[in-house]
Amino acid sequence: MKPAGLYPAILGPAVLLTAGCGGSPTSPSSPAAPAVCVPASKAEFSYVLTSYAVSMFTVDSCTGLFTATTPASVSTGYAYPQDDSEQMVADPLGRFAYVANLVSNASDLSTISMYTINPTTGVLTPTTPATVPTGWFPQGIAIDPLGRFVYTVNTDDATVSMFTINQTTGILTPTTPASVSTLIPGELLSEPTFLTVDPTGRFLYVSALDTYGATVSMYAINQTTGFLTPLSPATVPAGGIPFQVVVAPSGKFAYVVNNSSGGEITDAVSQYTVNPTTGVLTENPSYGVAAGNAPTAIAVDPTSRYAYVVNRLDNTVSMFTIDSTTGDLTLNSTLTNPTATIATGAEPFRIDFDPSGKFVFVTNEGSAASIYTVNSDGTLTNAGTTGSVTGALSTAFTTASQ
Repeated sequence: MKPAGLYPAILGPAVLLTAGCGGSPTSPSSPAAPAVCVPASKAEFSYVLTSYAVSMFTVDSCTGLFTATTPASVSTGYAYPQDDSEQMVADPLGRFAYVANLVSNASDLSTISMYTINPTTGVLTPTTPATVPTGWFPQGIAIDPLGRFVYTVNTDDATVSMFTINQTTGILTPTTPASVSTLIPGELLSEPTFLTVDPTGRFLYVSALDTYGATVSMYAINQTTGFLTPLSPATVPAGGIPFQVVVAPSGKFAYVVNNSSGGEITDAVSQYTVNPTTGVLTENPSYGVAAGNAPTAIAVDPTSRYAYVVNRLDNTVSMFTIDSTTGDLTLNSTLTNPTATIATGAEPFRIDFDPSGKFVFVTNEGSAASIYTVNSDGTLTNAGTTGSVTGALSTAFTTASQ
């Protein structure tokens, strides 16, 4: 079904009148000069993961548009009929990048591909060795905000693998032991899929289906070793089929999107308050909020005032404001856009901000990634697409390390 058209507001230019001296007639002032964008002092890089390769780009900090590097892509080291890769991350310090390779859930050990980032061009170069083993079927990967630790969530063995990052080479070393189980004592099933590290780097959260429904597992991160220890309680309920879990940049609130919900279901996004000392999540009294059909991902802007939810089956993004006291989401409706949605490309999946927070990018599995500018009221304006690269499931951003 073709996404509904959007009708942005048309704003007429304001004409300012100034009083003349001695009662002379008033006259229009000169129109204000358009704001001039000053490019970011450090280069911005983007990496688009498409099956068995990573496409590499520099990002225009004024327009959000992508320019391919030379070479334009690098291999993950795998090819069909092996299972392709679903997510990658880039070091927030601009030094390294990592891809979680599914490889196979039956016979071949899954791995993480490791790369160094050229600080001038953004081009990725495989490390030596190029991969490190991880758990079985790692559908999610996360990196802590200080660039010290990497984690994969492994669906087929119900674990989270833990690694430290060599600060010179970028090579990952497993912790001892190398993983923790997401199974709760007494339960028979856990299918973890998504994970995130909070903005302080002290806590990690994993969304999963388990024996009795959906949960978010909560862990404390050892600040020296990166090892995970379950919090008390170890889990909090989530809704339906939980997908992406995120913590707002403020660290005060967390959100989980429920992929099984349609627009009429009120738990499309589960809302939580984060205890700043313990990291434990508490369900908000107004537990859930409706979004579109089959939401898969959520992003919160750097100011923690706005949130954006990808609705995969609607080919849209829902736009929300965030209550600074409660963390509750409210649709960011306007007269010209009462549904507070904006069209994406085909089959959207993930959503990310660029390092500056000026642009939002949605990866569309069936078309090129969509680019949006963020307006002062938190609404989005379509700014085009990233180009010819299609079939992407993950995009990672970083700034140059020097």
